[in-house]
Amino acid sequence: MKTRKTLNTKVLLLLSLLIGSLISTDARTADVGFREPYDYLTIVKAYSDAMIRHGRDTYGQEHSPLFAEELDRKTMRMLEGESLKNAAAITREEWGIRSHDRMLGGSNPQHCQNLYQILYQLTEITGQKRYAEEADRSLQYFFETCQSPSTGLFWWGEHAGWDLRTDKPLDKSAGNTHEFYRPWILWQRSWRLADKACGRFALGLWEHQIGDHKTGDFSRHASIASHGPGTEAPYARHGGFYIETWATAYEQTKDKLFLVAIESVLDGLERARLQEGGMVTGGSKKKGSRAPYAVSLAISLEQAARRVPSELAKKMRNVASANDKAFAKAHPQTNRNSANWSNAYGSGGPAAGANTCMLRYRQVHLDTYRRFVLQTADGYREVDVDLSKPVWPGTLGNVVLLMLNAYELTSNDKYLQAADRFARKSVELFLSDGCPLPKASHMHDHYEVVTNGDTLMMSLLRLWLIQNRPESKAVLIFTDR
Repeated sequence: MKTRKTLNTKVLLLLSLLIGSLISTDARTADVGFREPYDYLTIVKAYSDAMIRHGRDTYGQEHSPLFAEELDRKTMRMLEGESLKNAAAITREEWGIRSHDRMLGGSNPQHCQNLYQILYQLTEITGQKRYAEEADRSLQYFFETCQSPSTGLFWWGEHAGWDLRTDKPLDKSAGNTHEFYRPWILWQRSWRLADKACGRFALGLWEHQIGDHKTGDFSRHASIASHGPGTEAPYARHGGFYIETWATAYEQTKDKLFLVAIESVLDGLERARLQEGGMVTGGSKKKGSRAPYAVSLAISLEQAARRVPSELAKKMRNVASANDKAFAKAHPQTNRNSANWSNAYGSGGPAAGANTCMLRYRQVHLDTYRRFVLQTADGYREVDVDLSKPVWPGTLGNVVLLMLNAYELTSNDKYLQAADRFARKSVELFLSDGCPLPKASHMHDHYEVVTNGDTLMMSLLRLWLIQNRPESKAVLIFTDR
């Protein structure tokens, strides 16, 4: 044990020196009018290697390949004692995260989905199979272990997680609530790893998340441990996440029940559109907070349409098209949003919204979305990061991705240069001490997945690919929608 601890310390020291040298090299060259390129691949590999080596479940009676939700960046262990107490005391007002959305002491694959994307792409880039193998091991274990026997729902998402010390669901406020945090874009791989568990989940999503099978009404919240669906909060983006899940389940099983599920929820959202001003709506009917459109739903419908029979696919695309028209009506000329560095709960900021529009633009090539992306990018391109309040690594990651999207649309180097500028700033803010894990915010020194450090690292990997392998067909999908 002593030998292993000494080895880990030496590895961390080497990683710290390596990342530190990247920053100091830039500082040396800045004064003479040029900047050597950062080796973002090395930074991303260091992050991934550290998570594989130190971020796994070595706690409790049963050790597993699950990834920890938070780590002390000095000890490379989950927070404990005074460090845990201090981190747990951070308020929503201070950094924008509600206490019951945090997974301290736990694991949650939806929170670190972009880490999995990174690991799979590192295998493609480097030829080292171990990255994909470690991702597979983690996901397979989660799907086969962390599933409710009563409902088939997983202990993951916005509120729930798996406790690495007790080997049980996290005992926390809202810890029994199932709600998608992001779309799960790894269903194809997940089915190959654990088809039975994925099938039970897809069925459970229909039986235990959708409160009214006739109307398609649902709540984005449902009970994981027992049957407890609602009908009062049919958020459109969540409906899209369900439809993507069922479309893959149908593709894998050809069970027509999943087509019934898709059509039920789709009809419910379409009914709301026709009754409420000709727009695709979602949100809380009980509270009256009905959203007029959700670009995320349109993206999900197009993704799912590729996996279902043509007649249903056509219907799905028609609903998505109605969503496009609603968006164009709401944004007829320009996007007046300026740069926003807050990524607090319920708002990913203009950069995240523009990146979502880019996903839809790739599907339909509508100029409304293109303009929105470019105008939002121009709002950020030449401004400085506002550091008056805690800035998350994911916020900077979203801005880097936005600049790369604008570069994809225009081939204008000013956007690529801006992406590099914000990437360098990210390294300075979150990695300047040499630890390979990004800080939870530029004001909080521990690592915590809920602030989307995985999004930042994915943006750095995409930037490296564009700088070094522009011909690459690597797929890194934006998930913060």
